[in-house]
Amino acid sequence: MRKKTLMVLATVLLGAVVLVLSLSRQTDSEELTADEAGTKVAEMYKGQVEGIRQVGEFFEVQFVRNDSQYTAEVNRQTGQVTSMVLNQKAEAPSRLTEKEASAIALKQAEGEIGEITYLKESNEFKVEVKGKEKISSVFVAADTGEVRKITNEAVIPEAPSNPRISQEEAIIIAKRTLDGEIAEVEFVNSEDGGYYLIDIENDDTDQEVLVQVHAIRGETMTVEWEN
Repeated sequence: MRKKTLMVLATVLLGAVVLVLSLSRQTDSEELTADEAGTKVAEMYKGQVEGIRQVGEFFEVQFVRNDSQYTAEVNRQTGQVTSMVLNQKAEAPSRLTEKEASAIALKQAEGEIGEITYLKESNEFKVEVKGKEKISSVFVAADTGEVRKITNEAVIPEAPSNPRISQEEAIIIAKRTLDGEIAEVEFVNSEDGGYYLIDIENDDTDQEVLVQVHAIRGETMTVEWEN
């Protein structure tokens, strides 16, 4: 009887050992591998894995995203990412100042600095240099200071405006018609430059005349005698 009992106990114990070993192997087979942990992190954070190391029950996955370096901690048993730490932040690229870009532009074109525009899409400055004969647009790379392109536009000189004769000059011209006292002078604007109306009286001859003198050409346009 005792012998049978011992045999039963031994059988039960052996079965328990086999079950434990079986469960242990099953658990081991379900654990995440280092490669799987790296793939999981790369897909989750859209980064590039640089290194993986096992620390206890976790994998520490080091990866780079947007030029910044991170470390993600992945549980080997559950496959969950339990933490993520920023190790090194990407440094913002240096950029020239407008003053520096202007100095570079002035080495390429003579004149005075006009408008300065930063073009974000191409990361460059467009510096306008105004010269006597041309206006140059110098495109300077904002990060390296390289001159990428220069365009030139000719300066079109303004047509000189027609000089208007003075009131005194108009009176001299009007007195060629009748020499006398100036009663009244009026300037009238018009599309072709305007004109003067000059009223002249001569008491000796008992004459009065209204003379219209063109303000640009200086010619007598009309003469009206008063009765």
